[in-house]
Amino acid sequence: MDNAALFVFLAAASIAVFAFLSIAVWVQGQGSERKARDRFALLKTLAENSGENAQRVLAYLREEDERKALRREREERNGFRIGGLVCVGVGIGLWVMIPVNHGVGLLVILVGLALLPFGFRRSSTAGER
Repeated sequence: MDNAALFVFLAAASIAVFAFLSIAVWVQGQGSERKARDRFALLKTLAENSGENAQRVLAYLREEDERKALRREREERNGFRIGGLVCVGVGIGLWVMIPVNHGVGLLVILVGLALLPFGFRRSSTAGER
């Protein structure tokens, strides 16, 4: 009877998690679609009314795109750093906990060390320091 209650609890929890995730993805998709539609309308209006103000708005949009690209690249490098450090930590833990076979821990440490250089590479975009 205890196993049945645990099964029902885990089944309900997994359904709730996946329902929440589907709603979150749907809401995010709606927001990104609205942003793309508004951006397209702005660019269409700028194409119809070219002038000094249009050039300033286009320059601002270019700067915004560059900032987004730099932030995305910085987050990607941070992800590689964190992933590499986690792999090294798990590898050290496996090395200590499985004294009979150090190869398992060594393998995970090497994967982490392979990820780390990608987290410390220089930016490919000029302007970030």
